[in-house]
Amino acid sequence: MFLPSFRHLIEIEALKIQNQTVLSKIAYEEKRISDLEAIRLKRELEAIALSEEDKNLKLFTSQQEIESKQLKITRMKSQLDMVTSQKEQHALETQLLLMQKELDTLEEKYFLNLERHEAIEVEKKDGQTFLTGSLISLEEIKKDVDSIRLKFQSAIAGRLERISSLEVMCDEKLKTFYLELEKKFAPKRPVAYLIDKKCTQCHMQVDSVFKASLEEGRSFETCPNCSRLLIPDTAKIY
Repeated sequence: MFLPSFRHLIEIEALKIQNQTVLSKIAYEEKRISDLEAIRLKRELEAIALSEEDKNLKLFTSQQEIESKQLKITRMKSQLDMVTSQKEQHALETQLLLMQKELDTLEEKYFLNLERHEAIEVEKKDGQTFLTGSLISLEEIKKDVDSIRLKFQSAIAGRLERISSLEVMCDEKLKTFYLELEKKFAPKRPVAYLIDKKCTQCHMQVDSVFKASLEEGRSFETCPNCSRLLIPDTAKIY
């Protein structure tokens, strides 16, 4: 009774596995695209952050402050030569010491920021190199995926059409049960073969009555252990 339907299920499973293989390849390539796009977005945001950090270093402003401080110190030193009292000389010298410390602090900060600026330039250059190269790779991967889709689109559609026609020929109860199991086991396949009283998926052994009923097509059964729909090996020769 069920052997013709089992035979149809064998072909249906083969067709679905073929489609699944192609679609998995496309999905893998699409994930590569999305992963690369995510990395590119991250690098673009990093480049923006680096530019903002570089801007906040304010090297030009620091350089102006240093030059202004140096000019003030020079002027004050020239004034020191013209003072007449020891009190004024001491006051100027004290002020000069304070200004020199401020200048030293400014210069130390400036050179640290200059070092960071140079490091940022290297990071930005590396980032730009990556973005340029990855854009080329991204376009190539997209072309490959489009090519795969185009190449297999008609084949996938043809298999789906054949699957639909085979499902119509299946016993209604068996087809309904099979489709329910397919949802339950997705993305794995919901069927297994019964060969030598053993399930090909989990290797559970069944008794002779179970085996005979299934192989003669008098019933359809699931594996007592893994719950997959069992297809008798005898269905292959009908």
